[in-house]
Amino acid sequence: MKRTARVQERQSHRMTLLRRHLPIVILLAAGVALRVAYLMAYQPAFWFHGDSGAYLLMLDQPLEPHPNRPLGYVLLLAALEPTRTLAAVAGVQHLLSLLLAVGLYALLLHRGVAQWLATLAAVPVIFDSLVLTMGHYLLPDLLFMVLFATAVGALLWSPRPGLVAAIVSGGLIALAWVTKPTALPVALLLAIYLVVRRVGWRPVVGYLVAFAVPYVLVMVWVGDRQSVYGAQSGTALYGRAAMIADCDRIELTDEERIACPDQQLGQRWDRADAFFWRRPDRLGNWVYTDEGTRVLTSFSRSVIRQQPGDYLATVGKESAAHFVPGLYLGPMNDCLRQRLVPPARFRSAEVRVEDHCPPAQASAAYHPQVAEPAVAPPATTLSRALHWYGTWTRGIPVVLSLAVLLTIAALVAGRRVAGWIRLDTVLLVLAGPGLAVFTVAIGMYEPRYALPALPLAAATVALAAQGLIHRDVQGATATADQTDHADHADHADRETR
Repeated sequence: MKRTARVQERQSHRMTLLRRHLPIVILLAAGVALRVAYLMAYQPAFWFHGDSGAYLLMLDQPLEPHPNRPLGYVLLLAALEPTRTLAAVAGVQHLLSLLLAVGLYALLLHRGVAQWLATLAAVPVIFDSLVLTMGHYLLPDLLFMVLFATAVGALLWSPRPGLVAAIVSGGLIALAWVTKPTALPVALLLAIYLVVRRVGWRPVVGYLVAFAVPYVLVMVWVGDRQSVYGAQSGTALYGRAAMIADCDRIELTDEERIACPDQQLGQRWDRADAFFWRRPDRLGNWVYTDEGTRVLTSFSRSVIRQQPGDYLATVGKESAAHFVPGLYLGPMNDCLRQRLVPPARFRSAEVRVEDHCPPAQASAAYHPQVAEPAVAPPATTLSRALHWYGTWTRGIPVVLSLAVLLTIAALVAGRRVAGWIRLDTVLLVLAGPGLAVFTVAIGMYEPRYALPALPLAAATVALAAQGLIHRDVQGATATADQTDHADHADHADRETR
């Protein structure tokens, strides 16, 4: 009888939880259906020329540092290699994006955000077409987004981050850095956040140690070899500087002039990465030597220092594309945009990448070569529907813009919005949209580089809206703080007795 009663009580509790969280459950079910549709329509996964093969080739080589590819994603590929199918990689990445949506929803509820706001915040992570498409690509962007957002979320889980949260955050941001080195400035930002919050020395030290240990191990492993984690990462700036360099007008050393582009300013490509990968033939692989890295970095700094207006104008224009829906950056970006939309059909091997840009098809097995069928599989009703969906459901610019605008509104509102909300939204904006702008400034624009900003921007929108709409949250926070102080005082009084 008692056992039956306990079983019934547990079932009743589950039903109560289901009814309470029914909206997010329905949205997650729809998200699962979309991801299953991707797995059915595009088998086994999407292939990105120049990147996907490089990561798979790193599996067959000794653990040698790569000059422009980080190691983190290779570790995921290695963990899933026993499956012998790249569909497993896509499946795991799709699952990770759904788990991130659940984590975002739970974080906001835990911090006192209204349920309807927490539910809306999860919508972009579940349904944005770029999240779905990158989840199906053999690229590190989806994994990086999950690690990056979880590292920031760990510090925001409680109003006052403790030692465990700090250690978890430090370890996760270190893994994010191993996956993409652009996480490094955010690792510093999170340390500053802990200091500003005055959480005490233990969480700060715990965070720093948790990050520093993997960081030092990786750098020792790299040693003096060329690596994306070392000085070589600075050469990404060459693509940005070479696009605007007016070598006839600025002062350069004879050594730096080696890196001057052959084309006149008006004849260069419209994307920094295109110029970096298609740099003058005379440079060759010299750019991956210590001397080449030093010269390209020196050239880039000289160009930016003497042409600050051109540099800021270019960075500003390309950064705006992360915030303004539909902003057109020129014909060079047309092909790139097509690669980030699910295709009606895979590309045929008979057509060059530059002429026909939808995603290519990965090999069925764990091979580092693209499938490139001579005759691409025909379009299906499902693939056409997903292509239409992917074309019209790109919401990242809207979410990022709302995050910035609502953060400004919360700051202007001052004390009418709880202090912790203002501080946390500033952190989220600097870490998320701020990273997207930073990536443009040091390298190039690609829509997928704003992906890590999406969950943080969605959380920002929910937190700022909570503060602006539900003003009583400040009083609730104050009451909670008073209760916390009273508990500490009572505990101290009992110990004294």
